[in-house]
Amino acid sequence: MSFLLAIEGGDGAGKATAAAEVVAQLVAGGTSATVLSFPRYAETLGGHV
Repeated sequence: MSFLLAIEGGDGAGKATAAAEVVAQLVAGGTSATVLSFPRYAETLGGHV
């Protein structure tokens, strides 16, 4: 089973910290997990967002 968890919030709200903790807990429990961050400003289309 797969799922997507989205964490939203304003700048400096702790989204990256929360995402890292969620991933750490999932991995510690034996679940494969990763963090994806959007928009990706360094990529061609991301710079236009």
